[in-house]
Formats: sequence, structure tokens, C-alpha cells
Amino acid sequence: MNTDIRSISLGLAWRVCLAQVFTVLIAVMALILTWGDQESVAMDMFAADNVAAALHGDGGTITLDGDRWQTLNARAGGNLWFVAVDERGNRLSQGSIPEVHRELLSRLERVGYSELSSLTPPYLDAARIVISNKDGRRLTVMVGGQPKTGLWEGALMVLRLIGPWFFLPLIVVTLLVMPTVIHRAMRGVRRLAQQARQLDIGKPGARLDTDLVSSEIAPLVAAFNDAIGKVQQGYAARDKFLADAAHELRVPIAVVQARLSQLPQGSLKAQLLNDVARLGNVAEHLLDLQRLDRSVDTLQPLDLAALARTAAAELAPLVIGAGYQFEVDAPERPVWIVGDGIALGRVMANLVHNAIVHGGGRGTITVTLDTDGTLEVADEGEGVPADDREAIFEPFHRLRAAGSGSGLGLHLVKEIVQHHGGTVSVGEARGGGASFRIAFHRPAQRPG
Repeated sequence: MNTDIRSISLGLAWRVCLAQVFTVLIAVMALILTWGDQESVAMDMFAADNVAAALHGDGGTITLDGDRWQTLNARAGGNLWFVAVDERGNRLSQGSIPEVHRELLSRLERVGYSELSSLTPPYLDAARIVISNKDGRRLTVMVGGQPKTGLWEGALMVLRLIGPWFFLPLIVVTLLVMPTVIHRAMRGVRRLAQQARQLDIGKPGARLDTDLVSSEIAPLVAAFNDAIGKVQQGYAARDKFLADAAHELRVPIAVVQARLSQLPQGSLKAQLLNDVARLGNVAEHLLDLQRLDRSVDTLQPLDLAALARTAAAELAPLVIGAGYQFEVDAPERPVWIVGDGIALGRVMANLVHNAIVHGGGRGTITVTLDTDGTLEVADEGEGVPADDREAIFEPFHRLRAAGSGSGLGLHLVKEIVQHHGGTVSVGEARGGGASFRIAFHRPAQRPG
């Protein structure tokens, strides 16, 4: 099974980057082709800029970096030429200047950036006028003799023209702005995921908020809410059936018990009464589960220490009558939680009854409550095998198929504890046997 998790944010960012790259490539190619698809030939702008960089004005004259000029001229095949003039009228020229530009050169200091293309091979009259501001001096330079030929030169020129003003902002937007925008756009999805993790579909009306996400994702959330609604309807139908069945069973069970009590004493009567009592216990457990669902919102401040002592006092005759010793260790000061006293009393009764049934009829059953709200019920029986320590909390699960339990007692314990925000687990007691530990979520101070 493929377990890879794909990120929507990364996927969107990757696709946006690809779209931008393709758009830029198409735009640049269009500019290059447009620039190169001309009947006239222009001067190489890089050569013009390099010639202008080799010129300097020292206040009275214009000087030329001879070594640099020789290098540039050699690169142009010895055809390079220029005319430079400053705002004071100082002039400097090199190379063979075409006659066609003589008239323009007389007014060169009043001309701005310009490009003069050529129609006649070898296009040495193609020229470019650039302006250089150095040392507080303004130099106007007209350069020619190195025409731009070929698509590659056109591409370099286009990239140089648009690069600093186009690619740098685009890179900033792509790498910084776009991921931030996408991350903020997905904020509603993250909030929805957090809401889904905290969603309890057992509560009526539990739904995800469709307003948290965009219109594209809202139909998925709505479909999820519809699915939750159908699940809740199934739960409600099941719970109603179980509650109705339990109520309907109570009357015939009571009738059967009354009629059995009129039979003569004997082993068959005792066995039948035990079986009917077991059936009645199942019905009571089912009703307890339904009552628990309806009383989730009625939890009140509760002293767990007082509850443990009271429940232990009521259970002591049953424990001692079954042949066990009974020890209760609960602190004298209150241990406050928020809970349902009747339901938690049922928890203690079920755990103690479970210890009586599976404790082997010997030893000590111990009820211990720590000040941190941890309740433990332990016996000295055979214990619970490690492989069954999770399964025993499932409904109708019994360690022994022929056992007398209903298979609902420990399931009821787990449901009640979870409704109180706690956890229940089973392990091995210190002296052998089973140890059931319940950890309750306690408030920082006594609930108001």
C-alpha cells in the first residue's frame, strides 16, 4: 500500500514555480525572436558599454584607457570606433568614423541614449549612443564598428536588459512571497484538521466547520459531515434498540425469577436462578451504558476519596463473604475530580466483583487511591495474560468461555472512565494477580 503523504502546499508551490518558469521562458524567447527578427542590424550594446567604461574625464580633457581599448578593438576585428564629448565640449575620437554620422556628431552632446541600425553590410555604420557619468562629469559616447549579429547575441542583450528588473523580483516573489501566500491560504485546512482530531462523533451535532476552508474543499467537508451524520444515526438506532431490548427483558426476567422462587429447593433451581441473574445483569449493564450516554454533561465536583471509602464499605460484606480479605487505602483529605458519583460507584463495584470472580477465592482484594487521583483494584489470583489485556475491555469478551460473567462489566468500566476523561489499564499486581489502574484527569484546584 502506498503510504506517501503529499503536501498540497508544496504541490501548489511547485506547480506555480513551473508555470512561472515556462511563462518566463516563452516571454524571453518571444523577445529574442522579436529582437532578432529585424531587417536592420544594431550595434553590440555590450561593446558600447565597455568602450564608455574605458573613457574618463579629468576636468579638462577626456582620456582613454589604451590597453582596454586595444583589447576591445581587437575583439571587434579592428573596426571599432567612437566619438566622446563632455558637457564642456571636450571631444575624443578613435577609429574610422563613417561619413553618414558626421552631421549628428556635431550635435552629439545634445543627444540622449540612442541606437542607430544599419541596412548595408558589413553594418560597420551601426552605432549606439550611451551616456556615462563619472567623476561628476557627463560623457556622451557614440560607439560603432561591432554590429550585433546572430540570435545568441540578441539573447544576451535581452537578458541583460530585463534581467535585473525582471528576474530578481520574480525570484523573490517565487521563493518568498508565493510560499507565504500558499501557507496562509492553507491555514483553514490546518485548523480544520485540528478540529477533526478533536471531534467526538459520539456527541450529537458533532460536525466540521465548512467556513474554515475554501469553496473547492467545502464539498469534501460537507460530504464528511454527512458521513458523520449517518454514523450517528446508526449509533442512535443501535442504542435505542439496546435500550428497548434491555427494558423489555427486565419484566420477563423478573417474572421468571418470581416463578423460579416458588419451585422446591434443589440444584436445578439454584442453577436456573444463577442463569436468570446473569441475564438480568446483562440487561442492567446495557441500561447503564445508555444512562451513561445521557449523563455525560451532568458531571459535578466529586471527592474521589470519600466515594472510594463509601463504596468499599458497601462492598466489604460481599468480598468477605466470598472468602477474601479486604483492604482499602484512601487518603483522608479530599481528592477532587469532576464526575458522576453513581457511575463511578458502578466502576468500583464492577472491578471488585471482577476481582471476586477471578481472584481464585483466596488472598486479599485491595483498593488503593493515591492523592494524584489514581485508583487501583488488585487481587491475588492468576492475573490477566498479556495478550488479553486490551481485549478484556471489549464488550462480551470473557477470559473463559464458560465463565459466569456477562462480558460487559469491564467494557462498562472503560466507557465510564473515558467519559470522565480518564484511562483504565490492567497489569500485574505486586503480589501476583491482576491490577486494574484508573487515572483520572484532575483539576488544578477544587472545582467550583
